[in-house]
Amino acid sequence: MARVTTGGRRGAIDPLKHSQPLGGALVFLGLNRAMPLLHGSQGCTAFAKALLTRHFGEPIPLQTTAVTEVTAVFGGGEALVAGLDTIRAKQRPDVIGVLTTGLTEVSGEDVLGELRKYLDGAGPDAPLIVGVSTPDFRGGLSDGWSAALEALVQAIPLDPLDPARRAAGDAAGGAAGERRSEPEPLAVLAGPALTAADLDELADLVRGFGLAPVPVPDLSGSLDGHLAAEWSPLTTGGTTLGDLRRLGEAGAVLVAGATAAPAGDALAARTGARVLRHPHLCGLARMDALVAELMEHTGAPAPAQARRWRSRLADGLLDTHFVLGGVRVAIAGEPEQLVATGSLLRDAGAEIVAAVSPTPAPVLAEAPWDEIVVGDLADLDERAAEAGAELIVASSHGRAIADRLGAAHLCLGFPVYDRLGPQLRGTAGYRGSLHLLLDAANLLLDHRDRRGHHTPAFPPIGAVPLGDTTSPAN
Repeated sequence: MARVTTGGRRGAIDPLKHSQPLGGALVFLGLNRAMPLLHGSQGCTAFAKALLTRHFGEPIPLQTTAVTEVTAVFGGGEALVAGLDTIRAKQRPDVIGVLTTGLTEVSGEDVLGELRKYLDGAGPDAPLIVGVSTPDFRGGLSDGWSAALEALVQAIPLDPLDPARRAAGDAAGGAAGERRSEPEPLAVLAGPALTAADLDELADLVRGFGLAPVPVPDLSGSLDGHLAAEWSPLTTGGTTLGDLRRLGEAGAVLVAGATAAPAGDALAARTGARVLRHPHLCGLARMDALVAELMEHTGAPAPAQARRWRSRLADGLLDTHFVLGGVRVAIAGEPEQLVATGSLLRDAGAEIVAAVSPTPAPVLAEAPWDEIVVGDLADLDERAAEAGAELIVASSHGRAIADRLGAAHLCLGFPVYDRLGPQLRGTAGYRGSLHLLLDAANLLLDHRDRRGHHTPAFPPIGAVPLGDTTSPAN
């Protein structure tokens, strides 16, 4: 259990934190034919759009109500209505996510009340419009993601199964020799630590148990770097509105990340589904726990592909231990990803000597090392230097710190703008965890070679006992 402390500064010197509206927008960007709308000034939206475009390398659909100083004083209700009407008339989305900003929150405007009045007269052909309170003067990206996901599952018009039908379906699914005519949906509520590659692996695992995954949000379909057949002002791919409505039929809700936990509880309360709760899906133990739950839920054995990748990860932990064992690591990132990545590296023998989160979160206490500091990149710089860190794990903003300290830099998190395809890089699951370990180990090997300290990937023959070679069995 980690002790969570603060950096002690009254303000951020080298900011690590990103805003709630940006995190909330990411949730809606994982839905098909969706448009996030930031209710605030143009600058708030422009800054978020620039960061998202640099990270994903794709056009990002994002709109603003363009609130001005005058509008903020006299009320932004008219600007909100005009923005919604324009988006509906020109883009015709299936989903609109309305996210507040610091400007509209500080002005005291009742944005959600205005939105309720708008929805009352929107008509039957209106898209799904979800309002979320995401003040950017409080919390961070993960808080915005959590709030938007919870608001989304509360707003979806579900058609949940009748309890008697659910019980009958569960009994039929568990009976020997009997199978459902269609795969049972499994709601997968994802946290921000999962990349598109991670979501693909998780979906394949769920299908291997005979279930139909319904990931929300699904960035593997919308922001995975695919080349769409034609330009669209909306998201092209992701969770469809029809998929969202199917969540009411799900027999279980998989919470794939601590950030999604409030949304998982809200969905389970609406549908009566069972909750499979996982703070992250990085490493052997976490994935084994998930596979065991899916085996218990379905009565089916683990898929052969999952068992194969599990054996590869187990071997990879042994192999990378020769490089990562004893390495002093400093890490910074969103709470869920910080705990996930740090735990995996620690499993391979690394020592977490500094860990910095931009915001507090309950999941931080689950980290298997001594301390996590809630602070900024200046805190990471100071603590990494004091501890003699050899590996810096952070977003692209952490590269300058690594260069100053002469440490290797594993670029991970948000934003990543000096590497291609961060969304296609596995960081969780059996496969993603293995790839992350190999990336870290190979990076260290290359870094040591460049500095003139050649380190073999494996110890020389004789350094590791191989047993009695004179035995007849050998």
